[in-house]
Amino acid sequence: MIYSETVKYALLALAYLATNRDRLVKVEEVAEAQKIPKPFLSKIFHKLAKEKVLKSYKGPTGGFILVVSPKDITIMDVIRYLDEDYKLDYCALRAGKCEEWNAVHCPLHGKWSALKEKILEYLTNTTVAEIAGTEVKQEYKVPL
Repeated sequence: MIYSETVKYALLALAYLATNRDRLVKVEEVAEAQKIPKPFLSKIFHKLAKEKVLKSYKGPTGGFILVVSPKDITIMDVIRYLDEDYKLDYCALRAGKCEEWNAVHCPLHGKWSALKEKILEYLTNTTVAEIAGTEVKQEYKVPL
């Protein structure tokens, strides 16, 4: 897999929120709809709220809303929001990192380098709006 289960769950949840931006959404609803364990999703939501990607509202009518436009959130952003260290600097064939083998690169170095570039391009250019795959709704306006 290109990224962790945590990132995958966060992306699924953000895509769900992107298609429901016109209302507050409870963690339970997202967990059920996306088949994500609720306690795990709660932790993800709190991290995303801390990063100011989501805003939470407490109380019986509370929930979460997406406050950053889905077209402005990339997969790489989500990886960073969740404090995951994402590096593709390891050698495809040998132990350790490519830079440790500078004198003699492995036979796969050229292909692996090109693939790494494509993966990083995918991660930095694919947005939550694309993942949601539908017209993204307007942001919910909390009544004052």
